[in-house]
Amino acid sequence: ATVTVHDSGGNSATVSVTVSGSSSTGKIPDTGQTTCYNDSAEITCPRPGQDYYGQDANYTINPPSYTKLDSSGNDLPDSATSWVMVRDNVRGFIWEVKTDGGVHDKDDTYNWYDAQNDFIAKLNSAGFAGYSDWWLPGREELRSICDYERYNLAIDTTYFPNTLSPGYWSSSVNCYHWAVDPNNNGCDYTDWTSSRYHVRAVRGEKPSKTFVENYDGTVSDTSTGLMWQQDTARDVQGSYDTMNWGEALAYCEALSLGGHSDWRLPNIKELGSLVDFSSCSNPAIDKSKFPNTVSSKYWSSTTCSSSPSIAWSVFFDSRGDDDGNDKSSYDYVRCVRGGQ
Repeated sequence: ATVTVHDSGGNSATVSVTVSGSSSTGKIPDTGQTTCYNDSAEITCPRPGQDYYGQDANYTINPPSYTKLDSSGNDLPDSATSWVMVRDNVRGFIWEVKTDGGVHDKDDTYNWYDAQNDFIAKLNSAGFAGYSDWWLPGREELRSICDYERYNLAIDTTYFPNTLSPGYWSSSVNCYHWAVDPNNNGCDYTDWTSSRYHVRAVRGEKPSKTFVENYDGTVSDTSTGLMWQQDTARDVQGSYDTMNWGEALAYCEALSLGGHSDWRLPNIKELGSLVDFSSCSNPAIDKSKFPNTVSSKYWSSTTCSSSPSIAWSVFFDSRGDDDGNDKSSYDYVRCVRGGQ
């Protein structure tokens, strides 16, 4: 950047400022879903007060934005036909781009141990792109670059070419070792010793979660900017309530809590950010901040784009895995607001 500096005497000088490295944020990129659905088919996106309003495509929060980078980390135009890395402009992470051949070969697979102790270690030892701070992304970091408007390859191949199934290892471990499959956005737990998956390295400040109880029925995540309904939704008798997908959307849209009325049903990326990977906790969430969590499925606002009758949910048992659930099913609900 070029900056003009003025002093109190009216003198000025122009200086060039270069910022190196990457600055990460806790923002959660939007899922990319822009199509609206009812219980079985694509529909015109509803307006407030109409049935099915409040689904993923009704809210665009932190739209995905990427920049191609050369081997020195310099920005390239979107029209560039050759690039080495990609910067996620929402999160600030720098991602490795896979190639056809060489150390970054798209076809290479590893078990979980070798993903970190062979591939990632090799990149750092060689100082790939001038850096030695590459790491194996967590499950939610990998999910952050998934595009839920797409299926088969649910990622923007304009920036992430040579992306393949069956999936990419994450560093996340609770009772299981996790991989993310770009074919369907799924988060799969698997055998870390025998299963072989691809690896995509990332660099940037590793994220952390900081939940703050507001003592008004809400909990704030200071890293993501999201505010959560602390309790699981309850019925008029005070029991934990289950709802079908359409009812869950309407419940959150109508919720007034903590002095706020802009609540909504969380999308799948936001809901997944609540999963606690620090132990085999059951439910897989920070129980000190969310004590009334059921070890069961909670609705997200995101439809499975390949099957409009199915919406994504997170199963908050000891795993915290994703589940595609028929929209007529009855699951639990926790609403969210904010995030920008």
